[in-house]
Amino acid sequence: MFHMKNTPEDKYIEVDGKRLHYLEWGVRSWTTMLLLHGIGDDAHVWDHFALDAADQFRIIALDQRGHGLSDWVTPPAYSCRDYVSDIENLVEALQLKNIILVGHSMGALHATRYASQIPGKTAALIHADIEPCPPEWNKKYLTNLYSRLPEFYRSVREYVEELRQNSPYAEESLLYRHAVFALTECENGKLRLRYDREVLRHFDHYDLRPYLKDIRCPVLIMRGQESRVMSAEVAREMSAMINQGRFTEIPKATHPLHTDNPLEFQRVVMAFLDELCHSGLTGN
Repeated sequence: MFHMKNTPEDKYIEVDGKRLHYLEWGVRSWTTMLLLHGIGDDAHVWDHFALDAADQFRIIALDQRGHGLSDWVTPPAYSCRDYVSDIENLVEALQLKNIILVGHSMGALHATRYASQIPGKTAALIHADIEPCPPEWNKKYLTNLYSRLPEFYRSVREYVEELRQNSPYAEESLLYRHAVFALTECENGKLRLRYDREVLRHFDHYDLRPYLKDIRCPVLIMRGQESRVMSAEVAREMSAMINQGRFTEIPKATHPLHTDNPLEFQRVVMAFLDELCHSGLTGN
């Protein structure tokens, strides 16, 4: 059963005329961990992870543009460059240094690109379950999802059943929590998702392989052991292309590994960071 022992602060920041929403836990003077969700998700997918991590780190979980309570962009501007620019502006506005970047899926691509582009700001990177050059089927899947995604849901339960298809090992209470924050009630009494469907249709053609050599911090590449989004072979190749890269798999987990097996995800990430702290990782 999922229980929150502390509640994050809801905060907003204006970036290039857009309002971005983020959640914040912990003490401001501590080392900052910036969490980036996957496509179609929002900052609250990290609530479970932040539960314990906030005992050691300042946690900032961003609703990336077009998601959650952050502004949608019209006309659509959802390229890698757009998302990474938001990260840059957030880091500068909050005067963050020596940050730990944790990204899942699309968020991992943005975290990794940022770490390669501005290496001096990143102390550590956790890249969770997406290949640095996602195959064409990935984009086709999202385009098809754009076409068949329901405009409305009749109940939270209906959306939970949809989440269950992609997260077979997750606890029911965790899926319900994700669904409650992912949905908003419309005037007709029905529920709709809080993200801009255009993010699916405008999923970028990512290829981060040329930039991996520019990453200077320790990197943990994570894969759900039963993931169909990131192969073990590509994950190993990716970690080998990074100077301080390492690779691990999370058992009983598919693509949303932090939802399928949150306890093991938490344990592995915190063990990685504990090792780095003992090696001299410092705070802001």
